[in-house]
Amino acid sequence: MSTKEPWNNEIYRAMKEESTEMKRHDRGRDESKRPLTTRFLTFLVILMFILVGLAIGFILWNNQVRNTASIAKSFHQSSSVAKTEESTSQATASSSTEATPPASSSTVASSSSSSVESGTTYTIATGDYPSTIAAKTGIPWATIASLNGITADGYNADGSAIHAGQVLKLK
Repeated sequence: MSTKEPWNNEIYRAMKEESTEMKRHDRGRDESKRPLTTRFLTFLVILMFILVGLAIGFILWNNQVRNTASIAKSFHQSSSVAKTEESTSQATASSSTEATPPASSSTVASSSSSSVESGTTYTIATGDYPSTIAAKTGIPWATIASLNGITADGYNADGSAIHAGQVLKLK
């Protein structure tokens, strides 16, 4: 009888095969988890790109809306300036065609703008903005603002906004 080494017995061989088989089985489980993790990470990356794209789109859209609103506001201001200039020129033309004394025609002109004809002062009317005042007088707003101690945005030196009835120096 020959003695066999214990690791050469059938039991040990069966245990060895079982452990390698289990390792293969575990490896198979790990491999199936990896694609799931990879898929999940890919999904997250794509989701992040979509969210960033939407955020950039919203920011651009919001800027476009603001620009459109400011363009509409400036168009409204310029159209009101044109209407005011047109009505002033019509009032001046109608007062010059009438046979009235010169004193009454200057009263008509002074009701809309203190003495634009004389060019020394301007009384702010309701709805006037710095741009409309500059357009009506033909003098740049920067000049009017510097003569009267007003900011470029239309605020007096004390911080209050310009208002209707306020008289501005033009020269």
